[in-house]
Amino acid sequence: MKKAFVAALVLTASLSYGQQKEVDKFQKYRPIWENGTLDQKDSLATVLINETKSYKTEQEYRTTINLLRALGHEDKMEAVEQVAKKKYPKGSLTRDAYITAVFYKAETSDSKEKTYKEILKKWPVKNFPGEELTYDYILANLAGSLAKEGKSQQATAYLGQMQERFWRGNGYLPVGQSLLAAGDTTAAAPLLKTAMEDAYYYISLPEEQKDNKARFASMGYASSMSAYVNILVNQAKYTEALEYIEKALQVAPEQADALSSVYYKSLMGTGRKLEAYNILTKLYAKGQFGVEDDLKRLYNELNGSLNGYERFNAGLKEELVKSIRDHIKEMATFKPAPAFELTNLKGEKVSLASLKGKVVVLDFWATWCQPCIRSFPGMKAAQAQYENDSDVQFLFINTWERDKNYKTNVVSFIEKNNFPFEVLYDDQKDAETGQVMAAKYGVQGIPAKFVIDKEGNIRYFLTGSTPNVDYIKMEMKELIEAAKKPHKG
Repeated sequence: MKKAFVAALVLTASLSYGQQKEVDKFQKYRPIWENGTLDQKDSLATVLINETKSYKTEQEYRTTINLLRALGHEDKMEAVEQVAKKKYPKGSLTRDAYITAVFYKAETSDSKEKTYKEILKKWPVKNFPGEELTYDYILANLAGSLAKEGKSQQATAYLGQMQERFWRGNGYLPVGQSLLAAGDTTAAAPLLKTAMEDAYYYISLPEEQKDNKARFASMGYASSMSAYVNILVNQAKYTEALEYIEKALQVAPEQADALSSVYYKSLMGTGRKLEAYNILTKLYAKGQFGVEDDLKRLYNELNGSLNGYERFNAGLKEELVKSIRDHIKEMATFKPAPAFELTNLKGEKVSLASLKGKVVVLDFWATWCQPCIRSFPGMKAAQAQYENDSDVQFLFINTWERDKNYKTNVVSFIEKNNFPFEVLYDDQKDAETGQVMAAKYGVQGIPAKFVIDKEGNIRYFLTGSTPNVDYIKMEMKELIEAAKKPHKG
């Protein structure tokens, strides 16, 4: 999350000299807000508070507010924020507070739309040059709400008002996916195509022209490509689908894995069965067992029978297990796990000490972290395979929440999604360093997972996520079973 503060300052734009100066100031104090002692953080907070008396711009206040948040001084941060909002009632801090408290809390598209119009009236876009992205966030959120309520024309109209092309796909893609889920392919297709073409534009730029915005936009290429090409595949437009895919693989060969599912379907549809079979084999060997029906069918067609299929299938699974075992060696470590005592959703205290004798899996996450949530179905399945094993405990550590009402939000999220997780709130700060548990464990980004052995030693540390449920189940099983065995020094 601390890294996100810096990223937000850098990404939002073409920075003016003043803005760049504030970013440099934020970076200057990085060693303190990231690794300083509690005394150092307190001293810096005092210096920053004293500096505010001489501030002449809202940007100076904003940087100090972000620094105080990073230092863990939310109380001082809020006091400075109140002063700044009073001094600049028509400024971005007041606007952003209103957006958070009113717009994002609105529960219906009608109320969001009404609030959006009020925001434009009080804080016109033209008054905030370089901050168009803030308004694009709102437009994307509003369009998403409209799409979920079946109001596709209104959703599309609002998306058309977005100004930042590099970020546009982040609004178009989820709206297009919502419309697809509702069966409205006609409205979804042009949105997904736009998101795909925008991402293609950025991903195909010469390397020397790829700035942070271009790299960010490029990240959405595989998702938008897959969604749009899947429409073509479902419409049996296999030749057109192949043209898009093979064009994509020329400029972004690293996207091959993400495009594999639509690629093999397109190959099958155009009669290129052997190529499709080779891709299916790789997908299955990576744990995507949902493709087995197609794999089995092609095996039969290419070999003339199913003779030997079971042996072939078992070999692919053995290959996957070997791959996972080789992979987890890279995650291996051995050091004492920092002690903790945190509160669960019921208000009960749970400590690491109380779990000695068990293998403990820690999963650091937040409600706003999409990669965290993306892996939850897999983690749910992994936990289920150990539900009768009293020697294994999964703990989902909720950390870095941004909302004051985070506890209510977390409970609502867990209940709504029916996740049977033991969730602990990472909101207890160390008396000496002021750090929460995530910092003690060295977490720099989430999701982050730790596997702790029965003696309280961290044996494995992994980051990142995948939506592949079968792979997560197998990977977690290998990690847990390895942690059950004595450490070989």
